[in-house]
Amino acid sequence: MEQWETPSTAEMPRDQRFRCALTEAMPPLRRYGFILTGDWHAAEDLAQESVLRAWRARESFDGQANVRTWLFAIARNYWRDQLRRKAGRPETTTMPETLEILDPSPSPATRVHLAEAKDAITVAIESLPAEQAEILALRESRGLSFSEIAELLDIPVPTAKSRIRYALLRLARELKAFSPENE
Repeated sequence: MEQWETPSTAEMPRDQRFRCALTEAMPPLRRYGFILTGDWHAAEDLAQESVLRAWRARESFDGQANVRTWLFAIARNYWRDQLRRKAGRPETTTMPETLEILDPSPSPATRVHLAEAKDAITVAIESLPAEQAEILALRESRGLSFSEIAELLDIPVPTAKSRIRYALLRLARELKAFSPENE
């Protein structure tokens, strides 16, 4: 049994096992994409393109590494390629996104507070240094352990842990106004 297989999938054909592993990785991959892009549509595109690329390259996957680590590396490389392409093009103006429909049960004041908190979280995450934002995305997407993150980024495990610690401390500092004690 290869490292990436589970006992329940060991009897399946290799392509089917691989498909199962990719399917299980989709939710954390979408969350990782959202943290990288700040947009759910872009995150979905990133996840789908990454899975498609992994599927096309499945024959080159030797099974010695974790499928999720390999898939997140594909997503990260694809995202970086997109950033490089974007940097070469002049920025275009975009239309504002449509307003989200909030749950009608909260009061108007609660809705305003939630919208402000959402904006503050987005700004706080975007203000993180790239290395910290990336570690946070990998860790909080529920997909990767510190050892998997370290392997993916080619850094020592303690470095991965310290980057996430500093990211969380910075977010806590920047979002202190939204803590329950301040309400």
